Amino acid sequence: MPGGKGLKEFWYRKRVLITGASSGLGWAVAEALAPFEVQFGLLSRREERLQELTALLADSGSRFWYRACDVRDRSAVYEAVRAFADWAGGIDVAWVNSGIGGASSVNRWDWDRVEAMIDTNLKGAIYTTMACLEVMNRQGQGAIVGIGSAASMRGMPAHGIYSLTKIGLHYFFESLMPECPNIQFTVIHPGYVDTPINQGNPNRIWLMQPDRAARRMIRAVARRKRFYIFPFRMRLLYRLVRAMPDGMYQWIVKQYVKANQQ
Repeated sequence: MPGGKGLKEFWYRKRVLITGASSGLGWAVAEALAPFEVQFGLLSRREERLQELTALLADSGSRFWYRACDVRDRSAVYEAVRAFADWAGGIDVAWVNSGIGGASSVNRWDWDRVEAMIDTNLKGAIYTTMACLEVMNRQGQGAIVGIGSAASMRGMPAHGIYSLTKIGLHYFFESLMPECPNIQFTVIHPGYVDTPINQGNPNRIWLMQPDRAARRMIRAVARRKRFYIFPFRMRLLYRLVRAMPDGMYQWIVKQYVKANQQ
């Protein structure tokens, strides 16, 4: 079994709900966990992609339940979470993964894109978290993993709404930790992973493939980390930028904006 004893002890036969499972990191996490005979609940708006994923992993030893679900629909999220919990007999881990990217420059403002990011990345994450907490609090245990982004390090020019949604998720989870001491909360801020959400970005530094990223993430959860930023160089950059005085940060990003306007 891959990943060593620690991973097996944590993940073996866990009941795992994953949102945004039809592509990117959600798909990669399902692939990474499948050898551990997991009971999966897979949610996405694209049911045909969930069918492809379950067919791909059919011989892995895991079991699969899936449903088309838009995380922007609170009632649909609660209904899907309860249905999976009934099917699996509970939920051990919720992987709050659904997210979309996009620019939000003042000069190219698009309300549809802005509201879609807020509704998916932040409100959808809150709906999923609270629906899973309803199940986990009854159980007295569970783990909830929130997928943020290294873009949460500061307000990023032309991407401020995306940064807002990801630091908002971080703060939301941080606020839940003392309120729900029986629940493990883990916030993961990936750097650039080669997934559809960022494939139009020409400046992807320290790019990582999804399978490698998934292995790092499931290991961080098994080690019960509260916050995890990767890769290592992105972790250093994240901490440096967060600690940077406001005046210095504003000067740097103003130079960046000017250079990209030329």
